[in-house]
Amino acid sequence: MKLPVKITALLSAFSLAFTVSPYKAAAVQVKAADMPQVCAAASEDEAVISIRNCLKEHISEFTVTVPDSGASREETCYQLIYKAFDETGKGDEGDYLRYSVQKFNCAIAKTNGSLRLTYNILYYTTSDEEAALTEKLSEIMKTNRFSSIAGDYNKIRSIYQFVTSSVTYAEDENDPYAYTAYNALFNGSAVCQGVTQLLYRMYNDCGIPCRIIAGLSRNSSTMSEGHHVWLIVKLEGQYYYLDPTWDMKFQGRSFYYFLKGTDDLDSAAPTLMHYATNEDQKTFPDYQSEDFRNAYPIAKTAYPTPRYSYGDINGDRIIDAIDSSFILSEYARLSSGGMSSFSQTQTSYADIDHNGIVDSVDASLVLLYYAKVSNGADITLSDLIKNN
Repeated sequence: MKLPVKITALLSAFSLAFTVSPYKAAAVQVKAADMPQVCAAASEDEAVISIRNCLKEHISEFTVTVPDSGASREETCYQLIYKAFDETGKGDEGDYLRYSVQKFNCAIAKTNGSLRLTYNILYYTTSDEEAALTEKLSEIMKTNRFSSIAGDYNKIRSIYQFVTSSVTYAEDENDPYAYTAYNALFNGSAVCQGVTQLLYRMYNDCGIPCRIIAGLSRNSSTMSEGHHVWLIVKLEGQYYYLDPTWDMKFQGRSFYYFLKGTDDLDSAAPTLMHYATNEDQKTFPDYQSEDFRNAYPIAKTAYPTPRYSYGDINGDRIIDAIDSSFILSEYARLSSGGMSSFSQTQTSYADIDHNGIVDSVDASLVLLYYAKVSNGADITLSDLIKNN
């Protein structure tokens, strides 16, 4: 798998050029979202906001003027665009923007105590394509009601299942569009970068913090390696690994790289290994740094799969109003044409009246059972069904 993670710098007396892509793909012809933008910033923080906004609009050329802090020109160029990629909790910012840029260069001029930085950006997609992607994602999120899925585990799992069952690995790794969430969503195919971009957007749009991790995949049996990306996602205060690309082959039926820890990420196939790394730590994070590890504490072992039982739909070993809300949420999702958020086991245990349908009646029976038990009744859910 190929991934644009290397960044090379060419330093001359008047300009810096940076490249974010090592592979030999044809350049995407990107239409500028507007005429070249010029923004005077009173501080570097203001400049970062301006750069981020230009990147989001896919403007191919823009200029920011900032006070000369005395730092090297190379450092200033890198620092500003690096900060523009900072995490904000928004799906179309942070790592999504970082992986939307195919390459960029920065020309620097110093005048009257200020630095004039002119960025030229080559994106993987156009501004129109990003607008279409945002609209399509909004429709999908609404239809499947992903934001309203009860419980973060179910939310993470449902979105993961949607992507791994809807996207296949792109046949042509030299096609730049294969590296985009746009291609993953509209054409149903992408390489690892596009797949993780899509998941990153969907998770953040649902309030689930996550990061895209760059590195290498190695096959110890063949001694081969290649660039690869995967994700970490936050669940109950810790982060867990996800590799949707390696789970796509199972088309959403089985997950072998879902919510894994540092000790067992590669337990399914020990000869295939993930190595998080970045060779220059300029516009990509140093994933092995103490700062990164402290900011994103990754669990050592996989998140324990919830154990469900009859009526206990969230796996907390208690049958209560929460389980009823889970069932109602699932019923609403299916009624609106969305895909199921339940595993096969959950679906089986949520069909309280055993009629083959998970609906509001099942939710009502769970709520009735909870009310009776809360008032001291000594009864099982099965007894309640028999009596009703």
